[in-house]
Amino acid sequence: MTEYSRTTRAAANLIIPLIKVDRLLSLGVRDQIRSEISRLIAEGALEQGAQLPSCRAMAQGLSVAVNSVLGAYLKLIDEGILSSKPKSGYFVSLELSASPLQGSAKTKTRETTNILDRITKGKLPSKGSYIVRPPDWPKYKYPFVCNQIPVNRFPLAQWRECMRLAMNSRDVASWAGDNQYWDSDEFLQEVCTRILPRRGVAARPENVLVTLGAQQAIYIISSLLRGYGRVVAMEDPGYPDARNIFEQIFDEIRFIPVDDEGIIVDERLAECDLVYVTPNRQFPTTIAMSARRREMLLKMAESADFLIIEDDYDGDTDFSEEVEAPLYSGNRNGRVIYINSLSKSVAPGLRLGFLVAQEDLVSEARALRGLMIRHTPLLLQKTAGLFLKFGYHDALCKRLHAIFEQRIAIASGIIDDLFPQFDIRNEDGSTIFVMTDKAGRDAQMIKEKALQANIVIEPLWPCYSDDKKGKSSFRIGLSAIPSDQIEPGLTLLSETVGTV
Repeated sequence: MTEYSRTTRAAANLIIPLIKVDRLLSLGVRDQIRSEISRLIAEGALEQGAQLPSCRAMAQGLSVAVNSVLGAYLKLIDEGILSSKPKSGYFVSLELSASPLQGSAKTKTRETTNILDRITKGKLPSKGSYIVRPPDWPKYKYPFVCNQIPVNRFPLAQWRECMRLAMNSRDVASWAGDNQYWDSDEFLQEVCTRILPRRGVAARPENVLVTLGAQQAIYIISSLLRGYGRVVAMEDPGYPDARNIFEQIFDEIRFIPVDDEGIIVDERLAECDLVYVTPNRQFPTTIAMSARRREMLLKMAESADFLIIEDDYDGDTDFSEEVEAPLYSGNRNGRVIYINSLSKSVAPGLRLGFLVAQEDLVSEARALRGLMIRHTPLLLQKTAGLFLKFGYHDALCKRLHAIFEQRIAIASGIIDDLFPQFDIRNEDGSTIFVMTDKAGRDAQMIKEKALQANIVIEPLWPCYSDDKKGKSSFRIGLSAIPSDQIEPGLTLLSETVGTV
């Protein structure tokens, strides 16, 4: 064990240039300093017993307030990372364990094993096709992204109130402990009494499992139904992340074309074990599956003995006056597994989704989820349950419907004139325009040009089983762009397309 070292002031101040403070970050200055000091200790730049600069010297070097540095030092002392000695200063605690990073450079190992060679060839998750948008898309002036929300639309005050109530001392035990594999009773009850009835789905809490978004629900169901020779069918074009999941799990994926009534129901489905569909708003074409086609699909599920995953991903945000009831409402003998989430209406970052199915299937899904994460964070579920209970979600959806309807009206009045060289599809109740260039220009090139003009659009080729298809198609979404930016954004996009 080393002893505290009284270094010279100049030596102690050498660490100041290693500390970065960014006032644009949401994390406060004090906490940034705490984080940076902890990082330097972990990396070995500050050893046990090393002296830190004085509060005044650190503040001057970082151009911050002395109280910010003092606050950081005191918090680190509370956490046992630093210690202080009267009239001597602040030091890295002698009680810390040595960082695993220290001395690692001296360790010689054999050549690193190529782990990827052990993964089934052709099934590397990183090799899937994804719809990719810039991580910082909210900073773009014209974000025509799909199924996203602008930060200023998040109901922060209401969500904060619900979280404050969920965190009261009386209820801490309901979310802070290990609930084994069980979900929040309050959230399940609200899902069953508020969200599902609005979509025409009747279910009891024992029919519902909470998931980390709809994608986890797809993964769990696929994993339960996997097996040698099992076949899954999906729409083509379709949801890329569903396809990527199926490629990891099933022996065969059958890609079924989509027409103006939705997925084509024919003999290709007869030998499948599972069929994945997005009937309310087909992904990505936005087509609503016709009542006739829904009936055909349900009848074939009975005769051919397969199950259906119904992904109702935009059921909450569909603002059309007449929305077809989900397949689950016509469920025959429990063949339909219904999936939804709060991602499109509240926020995708919350990762709150759920599946609805027969009780025995939900029991197995709960056990499988438990092997991965036990349960979705209960504080999040309890907060969301209060958000639903107080009617905040209902009010939010009503506001979104009015906003979306207004935005579609703005875009519909000008888009045909601005893009005469495109086939344009927009279905009633959807915030998305699907654009296909009749001249065959590459949508990926249009996307790159658009980004340079501060515009974000989404090429559709990742949605196709054959990535050579859909090369001339892209989506324009209106869920995140302000209404007053739609016309100038579309005008600039039209001009940008002309340069490709």
